[in-house]
Amino acid sequence: MALIFLAGPLYATDRKSSSSDDRRVQDYKRKIAEINQRVAATEKALGQAAADYKAQVARKEKELRDLTQQYQARAESAKKAIGELRKDQAELAKALGNYEKALKEKQAAEANRKRDEAKKKAAEDAKRAADAKRAAAKKEADDRQRREAAKKKEEARRAAHTKKPAAKKPEQSKSDKQKRIDAARAKQRAEYAKRAAEAKARAGKARKDHDARSTEQREAIRKKAEESRRAFLKRFDVNRDGKVTKEEGKQVLAAEAKRRAEARNKASTSKSTSKPAPTRKAPVRKPAPKTSLDRLRAKYSAAIKNDESAKRRLATAKRAYDEARGNRKTYKVDLERLGKNYERARKDAYTAGRELVSAKRAYEYARKKQSEAKKR
Repeated sequence: MALIFLAGPLYATDRKSSSSDDRRVQDYKRKIAEINQRVAATEKALGQAAADYKAQVARKEKELRDLTQQYQARAESAKKAIGELRKDQAELAKALGNYEKALKEKQAAEANRKRDEAKKKAAEDAKRAADAKRAAAKKEADDRQRREAAKKKEEARRAAHTKKPAAKKPEQSKSDKQKRIDAARAKQRAEYAKRAAEAKARAGKARKDHDARSTEQREAIRKKAEESRRAFLKRFDVNRDGKVTKEEGKQVLAAEAKRRAEARNKASTSKSTSKPAPTRKAPVRKPAPKTSLDRLRAKYSAAIKNDESAKRRLATAKRAYDEARGNRKTYKVDLERLGKNYERARKDAYTAGRELVSAKRAYEYARKKQSEAKKR
């Protein structure tokens, strides 16, 4: 029995050790199986990654080919656009060269014309001066001849008097008379010479003043013409492009006629609605006349039409400006002009909207007053 009790634990220990070894084997096997599963999963993941890599490489290559084709298409389009722009640039350069050439020819012709006019004027001035000088010399020669003839005549007369045996007293009286005559003639000749010198000086001064006045007059005429041109452009140039067309002229004249008609209607309405001053008692308060309400209604309707027209013009100008901004072939000058037209249309639309609001407020106020008057 004692042996049994002693051997029991030993046998029990041997069985436990064997089962423990079996568990370890199972653990090892289980771990090996797990590692094999992980290896298989890793290999599967590696195969999937390789497949994904190949698919992604194929997709990237396809995208690269597409991008290459897009780039080539864009490059061809850009080259074509650049060629067209270069062509336009060459045409503009050619047109600019022709215009500059024509402008230089025009300026040269204008300079030649001015130079010819200056030469012609100088020749005319010289001719007038030479004529005046010849006239003065001729007049002086004539005066000298007259003086010499008078002197010779006087000497002949004196010689004839000396030959005659006459009494002393009459000869003395004739000598005194002749002296007075000679003194008067000398004084007259001096006055003639003085007047001729003064006339010559006045002629020279008048000629200089005339030249100066003609230059000033030409400058004044040029300034007046420039002011008139600016006023004309300010009045008729609607789009402010420096040119006046028939449509713009008709539009401005129609607008002015409309304003004058409105002013006449307003004046006639104010005259018709004016009341005489009270004499004895205050007049009875009466409702607003129907004509005033009709006029306000017509003004309100016209304001609605103007507002709609201004909005349409604004939409058209905005659409044209946006299209010009999106078009690469649009020139800068055209873009600036369309931008100015758009800004002007926007201001006109704003003004028309304000006028519509004012007309609507006035019409509603007048209608309210009329209804209140009818109730009373």
